[in-house]
Amino acid sequence: MIEGDQEIATEVIDQIALWDKAIIRQQIDTVIEYCSEKVSLFDVSSQITGIREYRQEWEKLSPYFSQYIDIIRSDIKIHTATDLAVMHCLTKVVDVSTDTTLVPWCRTTLCMQKEQQRWLVVHQHISIPINMQTGNIILIKDKPKLRLVV
Repeated sequence: MIEGDQEIATEVIDQIALWDKAIIRQQIDTVIEYCSEKVSLFDVSSQITGIREYRQEWEKLSPYFSQYIDIIRSDIKIHTATDLAVMHCLTKVVDVSTDTTLVPWCRTTLCMQKEQQRWLVVHQHISIPINMQTGNIILIKDKPKLRLVV
């Protein structure tokens, strides 16, 4: 779903695809190039502000990703303005060589701002739903791909 300018939404989607590709290839310098100097991250376990801390977080996490990862996004919604865009979706990370989920479906929000003709990530928020009574993670299930009806 897109709210706002379709052309801007396409630019943002293209930029996020490049960002995802840099993550998949573990090109931390490129990941950082797609971020604002003032980038912030709210994650399940951390709250980070600034490009230096953001880089350190990626350097810490990258060894956990194999060369066979893929990033899958679902239920993408984008809201655009002239120089600001917000995308929220579900995201998971899989190992394509073994068809296993490395990071289960997470709720993801990316806020991007256009600076000098480039869309840069200014804020990223990742969360996993938790049952407040038990403290257990609530897994978001994959949607069925096809259902054979006989």
